[in-house]
Amino acid sequence: MTTAVRARHRAQRNPSLAARLANGRAPQALLVGGVSSAGNFLLALTVTRLETVDGVGRFAVAFSYYVLVSGLARAMVTDSVLASGADAAASAGASRRVVSVAVLAGIGVATCGLLTGSGYLLVVGVALPGLVLYDFTKAISLGVGRPRLAAVQETCWAVATVVAAVPGLLGLVSPLVVFAGWAAGGALFGLVVARRRGHRVTPGWPADRTESRLAAGFGVQFLVTTGSAQLALTAVAGLAGTAVVGALSAGRTILGPVNLVVATASTLLLPYLARTRAATRAVRTRAAIRLTGLVAAGAAPLALAVALLPDRVGGALLGANWAVARVLLPALAVESLLAIPAAVGYAGLRIEGASGRAVLAGGLLGVLRVPVVVAGAVFLGAAGAAGALVAMALLSAVVWGRSYHLLLRRHDPGRTTLAARPA
Repeated sequence: MTTAVRARHRAQRNPSLAARLANGRAPQALLVGGVSSAGNFLLALTVTRLETVDGVGRFAVAFSYYVLVSGLARAMVTDSVLASGADAAASAGASRRVVSVAVLAGIGVATCGLLTGSGYLLVVGVALPGLVLYDFTKAISLGVGRPRLAAVQETCWAVATVVAAVPGLLGLVSPLVVFAGWAAGGALFGLVVARRRGHRVTPGWPADRTESRLAAGFGVQFLVTTGSAQLALTAVAGLAGTAVVGALSAGRTILGPVNLVVATASTLLLPYLARTRAATRAVRTRAAIRLTGLVAAGAAPLALAVALLPDRVGGALLGANWAVARVLLPALAVESLLAIPAAVGYAGLRIEGASGRAVLAGGLLGVLRVPVVVAGAVFLGAAGAAGALVAMALLSAVVWGRSYHLLLRRHDPGRTTLAARPA
């Protein structure tokens, strides 16, 4: 068994993410995440403003494949490099495996684009190798390299996104051209940074049978758990139509600032909860509740303001698609807020190293998410899909929160000490 695989096992049994966040990388990670979210928000806002609702749906499906394949490559390859603590030079072989995943996925996505006539899918399929390499180099810089390089890299792509978006907002180019400019910028920066850092950019799989088997297992886990949200979007597009996906995407676009607050706060959950790891169950439960309340207090007013946005402001931001997004905003805002307790519960399981429990809970939710959301979309359209998303968000909050609560009862230091005390 390779060193990387053994390190991956140790990281899952006793994660040290909190320690790594405490070494000064957290501020850089927050900066990079904020710049990335701002660039994606500008892209989504531009395409949503310029496209028809069907076009927004095609864009959303294509973007979801970029998210899906990037996450799959990270689960199968990148996380092993980060867990092993290998330096950037030692990760050169891993980059070939990342490219292999991206090339295979890119061929499939591009083929789907040709068969369905979706220019967005075709663009993503062609750009996937560079885009996934971009994510790989950024993760390596943040995890074991120089975080400042990731910040520079992300800033350059954000500038490229602005350069592509401005002509679109001025009506000089189509939204597909804006999307192609965004994808080309990310792919180009991914390839250039990878070459400059000594990573291999040709496909290959330099790994033994054990590591390959584990990589496949981690990939399946990702698809069943986190990746199920992207798979559900594809299923909705295929069975209920891209217009439903477009309506959901338009609503989520306008809620981008709320989701940014939740996502940014989520990166701070691990170190916060880790501080109380040796405390009693009561103390840790109060810490989790307090943390949930603090994040909700920051996100809820913003979510309410977006849900009550005046028509003139919403129309100025989303154009004609504001009409379809407006009716979905209350439900989608509730979905965003319910993500907070779910994220706290999930972070608590990671602090405890309860990988088996996390996979079980995530797999259960993932298996349910696809049929529930698709059924809501097929029978009740976009409103039904939004309602199904809220129901799944509520179930996720209950499942993750309850799992963490039960784990705290089992691992309560105060309870153990009391039981061991002689009568």
